[in-house]
Amino acid sequence: MFKRSSRSLLFSAALLGCSGAALAAPVTYYGVDTNPGGVVPVGGNAVTARTNFLNGLTSVGNESFSAFANGQSSPLTLSFPGSSGNLSATLSSIGGTVIATNSNPVGQFSTSPSMHLDAGFGSTLSINFLLNPISAFGFYGTDISDSGGDLVVSLTDTLNNVTTFNIIQNAGGINDGNVLFWGFIDTGVTYSNVSIRNTSSSDRFGFDDMVIGDRGQINNVPEPGALLLFGTALAGMLFRQRRKAA
Repeated sequence: MFKRSSRSLLFSAALLGCSGAALAAPVTYYGVDTNPGGVVPVGGNAVTARTNFLNGLTSVGNESFSAFANGQSSPLTLSFPGSSGNLSATLSSIGGTVIATNSNPVGQFSTSPSMHLDAGFGSTLSINFLLNPISAFGFYGTDISDSGGDLVVSLTDTLNNVTTFNIIQNAGGINDGNVLFWGFIDTGVTYSNVSIRNTSSSDRFGFDDMVIGDRGQINNVPEPGALLLFGTALAGMLFRQRRKAA
């Protein structure tokens, strides 16, 4: 685990490298709204981040989980339109249960009618794209990190390199019932797996409106200068670590 000072140095170095290596890393999109009252606020941070993410893509599909039966548990087979045919994915759970539901047990909610995924205590969502590697991924999450855990997203590329993002760090009760959007677009690397987990064993979270895209569906990403500004705005909220998988 890196100490805080090491994190700051690594993040600063990454920012300084942006202007010299355009799009050398995934471009990320993030916004969160606290206490939204069970809806995605119009014009809020989450929907703005999602809109910016979608503006970089073309002809992508959205998985609202409405086709699944209430109470259906993972693994779930998903299909999205790609640039040259359908993109298939398998969503499974590691270390806990993940079910499709229309209920709102402890703060999670559907961001589009009327179903979402409920990730139970200690669950890790693993979305496998082995047959169709992807270059873009995004989702809405609800009621995340209200029990003091971290929300961690890990991307495994087709060479088994893993890039990890710590999106929310020990937020505690201020995130009760929150809604966030997080996504990435990468023009240089394709990914075979995305995992999403909360480090707290006593937290549950909702997951909805998943979007994926392949390289042929990317139509626009920020210029390096815009990346620098975006990174500065997220300093202290996002930690990126890249390692070579064993």
